[in-house]
Amino acid sequence: MDLTVAEFAIAASIVFVGAMVRGFTGFGASLIWISGLTFLMDPDEAVPVIFCLEVLVSAQLLPACRHEVDWSVLKGLLLGVLVGMPLGTALLLAVNPDPMRIVVSVVVLISAIALGSGMTIPTRGRGATVATGVASGAFNGAVATGGPPVIVFFLGSPAGMGAIRASLIAFFGITDIIGIVIVAVTGLLDGTALIRLAVLAPVMFGGAAIGARGFGGATEEAVRRTALVMLSVLAIAGIVTAL
Repeated sequence: MDLTVAEFAIAASIVFVGAMVRGFTGFGASLIWISGLTFLMDPDEAVPVIFCLEVLVSAQLLPACRHEVDWSVLKGLLLGVLVGMPLGTALLLAVNPDPMRIVVSVVVLISAIALGSGMTIPTRGRGATVATGVASGAFNGAVATGGPPVIVFFLGSPAGMGAIRASLIAFFGITDIIGIVIVAVTGLLDGTALIRLAVLAPVMFGGAAIGARGFGGATEEAVRRTALVMLSVLAIAGIVTAL
């Protein structure tokens, strides 16, 4: 579907806000982008643009914080994702995804509330890390909700918000590259998607830069509180969508 100048302006506003959130917390852009852009274009048109924007914003943000990324943990998570995605796809073919989406979202919402009360995950051994990746991959394959398990995992750790934000930026950047490959193979990443990307990318870069600047001037508590609010919004949006 073609977009008018006014619709492009609205899309740019949505992308700008999502990029600011991503620059500040390290996640949350996809939720804002998919919720807003699908009012202007079909999901199969919006998703390829979003995957590309996610990879570009990760490439923009990662150089400044790459030294804070917990690469050892990330390797375990990504290994689990590769194992979990086929399992999630098989589950999608076997059962109705909406009840699963509700269960996942309720668990994530409870986790966000618990984390807000000061809960931490006592250990992050290799087994727990890979298991979280498997859960993320399975949820992504089954109900397209792979982010929250990893977000809960990092926010529940004793790591500082700088390391958490950096690791999430790297994780979503890598997994979204996989998403780009999938949409490219299926033919969804076409000329129209690339034109929209070219128009929206500069706006996204600006929003992410503002968000990153805000992160640099914010307290640890403020960033963590914002991240937990975004995680709760993710969960509530998942419940509403399923219902």
